[in-house]
Amino acid sequence: MTDATDRPAESGWRYALAALIVFTLLGMDVLSLFVGRLLDGPTSQHFGVWPSHWYATAGQFVFSIALWTASAALVVRWARRRGVLGVLFSGRWDGRVVAVVCLGVLVVAAIQLIETAGVPSLSLLREYRGFERRYPGHGAIVTAFQYVYYLLESVMVVLMLATWQRAGELWTHRAQLPWGGLGLMLTWGLVHFLSHPAGALTVVASALVFGGVFLGARKNAVATLAVVYLAFVL
Repeated sequence: MTDATDRPAESGWRYALAALIVFTLLGMDVLSLFVGRLLDGPTSQHFGVWPSHWYATAGQFVFSIALWTASAALVVRWARRRGVLGVLFSGRWDGRVVAVVCLGVLVVAAIQLIETAGVPSLSLLREYRGFERRYPGHGAIVTAFQYVYYLLESVMVVLMLATWQRAGELWTHRAQLPWGGLGLMLTWGLVHFLSHPAGALTVVASALVFGGVFLGARKNAVATLAVVYLAFVL
């Protein structure tokens, strides 16, 4: 284990670069579209970005899951080898962390309710119904793959929060501000105006909420991951 006195000098730019690398790896999910088309075959009809066969859609999700699992493992390994994993994250649980998680879930639920015009509707159920219409009899298995995909996307989001947060702390020497949420909003949030413009404002708002949760929960990785993942489920 690397002692704090043995750690290389920290650089805000190094953490910012790490955050941008994670963001780039997250965006490489676009390659899964080619995987889906390969699995689908050249004569298949597509539903927009969705292949016509359920196994091709599942294959897209599996590609992204594998990519992000490997990416997250490499980032954690990098942080551990540099002795900064404990700087980026904590595992501390107390009343404050639980309260922040509960508040974060309520805020995320409120954002989702606003997005659906006040009509309560679980994203999980909407996704399942959509896949069941596209792939009768296979909606459940495709939805299951999608929510593992969302879990790994959530892990990547938490990694960006942590690295942007530390970059901001080193640049400004102000650890009380949610730099992670700001960095996440300016990257993962804003890019949704290009990829999914209809829900981009929700993603931007959620990024700021996630940053507040991460900071409020004292950088507890599991607590923050729970809130981020629930945002996909609700």
